[in-house]
Amino acid sequence: MEIHSASDIAQLVNQRGFLPFFAGEISDFSLEEVTPLELWFPDDGPDMGVWDYKSDVIMQAGCAYGRFYRGKACFVSLKWYKHLVNYRRACFTLSPTERDILAVLREHRSLLSGELKRLCGYIAPRQPRVTNPLERIARDQLRALTKRHTSPGEKKRHSFDHAITHLQMAGYVLCADFEYKHDRHGKRYGWGMARYCTPEDFFGPEAMAVDCTPLESAQVLRDHLVTLLPYASEAQIEHILHQ
Repeated sequence: MEIHSASDIAQLVNQRGFLPFFAGEISDFSLEEVTPLELWFPDDGPDMGVWDYKSDVIMQAGCAYGRFYRGKACFVSLKWYKHLVNYRRACFTLSPTERDILAVLREHRSLLSGELKRLCGYIAPRQPRVTNPLERIARDQLRALTKRHTSPGEKKRHSFDHAITHLQMAGYVLCADFEYKHDRHGKRYGWGMARYCTPEDFFGPEAMAVDCTPLESAQVLRDHLVTLLPYASEAQIEHILHQ
């Protein structure tokens, strides 16, 4: 099947259950491999091709979208996503930082990426303009000192991108939509901003319920993936489940 529209992608997601956005270690498994090159980077017009289709696919397929496969983007139909969540939540451990982010998201139910970053303290509030030259010099010196004494490892551990990816992999967060900025003429610009929410807030708690244990969910998923990808190795199937 060759992709030409968001409806084609939605159909493929519901047929396969799993559809990674980019090609990976398993051949013939991704959206990239079935999409014509011209739909990845169109030459003209406001349409960004498959980059613009994500929101429509999520709505049309009624599926989950997020970093679910080896930390990279993947569509998963609800039928299989609820089993993935059931299994992953039993396997993944959240850090205190990740639990704090999740608590904020649950409180607000859905937030754009920038809003979630700001509420969790990853974006500093705008500082008032300093007009006194001596105050400005002191502020700049303090910033430089703080930057020098923050190790790269600490920055990495507490980075928002790392935390939000892990929350998606663990089955606690998904991308509900992508929203764009518009200039004063109403013309859209830039990349879409992810709107995050929990699976329960997106699909509803009842839709996410499964009547089996996490290990039973893992076997349900394994059986489906072996049928879907008979040429994949056992290790590659396990990577889909765990990574």
